[in-house]
Amino acid sequence: MFGWLLLPIVVLGAAFIPNKKLANWDYSPLLLREGSWLVPIGKDRKVIYHNFEDYPHLLVGGTTRFGKTVLLKSIFTSLILSNPKKVRLFILDLKGGLEFWKYRNEPEVATVACDLIEACKVLDKVYKIIKLEEERFRKNNWSNIKDTPIKERTFIIVDEGAELAPKFVPKELRKYADIAQIYLGEIARIGGGLGYRLIFCTQYPVRDAVPAQVKINMVAKVSYRMAERMGSMVVLGEPGAEEIEAIPGRCIYKIEQKKELQSPFISDEMIGRFLHESGKDGNVSAND
Repeated sequence: MFGWLLLPIVVLGAAFIPNKKLANWDYSPLLLREGSWLVPIGKDRKVIYHNFEDYPHLLVGGTTRFGKTVLLKSIFTSLILSNPKKVRLFILDLKGGLEFWKYRNEPEVATVACDLIEACKVLDKVYKIIKLEEERFRKNNWSNIKDTPIKERTFIIVDEGAELAPKFVPKELRKYADIAQIYLGEIARIGGGLGYRLIFCTQYPVRDAVPAQVKINMVAKVSYRMAERMGSMVVLGEPGAEEIEAIPGRCIYKIEQKKELQSPFISDEMIGRFLHESGKDGNVSAND
């Protein structure tokens, strides 16, 4: 008699069943593979890793407060714990240094730049080192760092890349932003094979915020919730991020195909504890 009610009830009920495979979860050093350049990006039914040896650069975008900087901190922690003394980190913390300045004394951290002018100086230094590496590679007939005896890798982490975009800075600073765009493009274009990895993150996913050379050379992408379809197009190259559930940590990871994941949660207190437990005594404090 009431058979016509069955399908709507079932469909309506299904909408309220939580997606348990994408539940929140905490970062753990037990996930790491020592000596590798694999970092946990997120989890569906299993932990998904990004391999920086295969895909040296990573583009990260999404609306504020949905997990971009937390992901950067989990990558930062993974790199240090997996490859102590073999990773070098140049961090452009363009949120005034509020996120990464506290880690400036870690041995693996070469520098933390907190504004546009400091960032330009760092990018200039990195670019000059890359050009010297090109010369060394030529002399040794090397073409890719994976085929050399070199074990060290260098990461340039940009947290809030829009602060380096000429359109978004005061007129008197635009010449510095122009320089930064050139250096970022060159690092993305030639740095990968030489062991230089660029992680570029922005909460302003518009074309002007992501340098064209950076986007072209970044196969791997992570997008958190976007307010509009255009943001998804800028980061992922296709729609979808605007439909992600508004849950912190929920993201899409894309290389060839999109995977919806829940990225791990990590706090500054957790990072300090993990670094201390690994025998590293950096001056890290959640209140630093």
